[in-house]
Amino acid sequence: MTETLTETTEDIHERIVVGVASLEDADPLSLPPLFDAVDPDALEAIFADPRRGASRVGTIEFPYAGYTIHIECADEPVVRID
Repeated sequence: MTETLTETTEDIHERIVVGVASLEDADPLSLPPLFDAVDPDALEAIFADPRRGASRVGTIEFPYAGYTIHIECADEPVVRID
């Protein structure tokens, strides 16, 4: 099962936890801490708006709660959960 999360209303780390919880039909608080897989503050820093005029492009992938989390950044970060 794959889910792509493009909402921009939540922080990236929140989108990941809520997305996995949705796939698992579980309460987000019942999942293992995301910090066990990746530093949430580092994710936010990596995908924060770059300085004016600079572009940020890249991909991060890591395992979390039995899923592979892919984050791609071009204009906006896109989170995909496989």
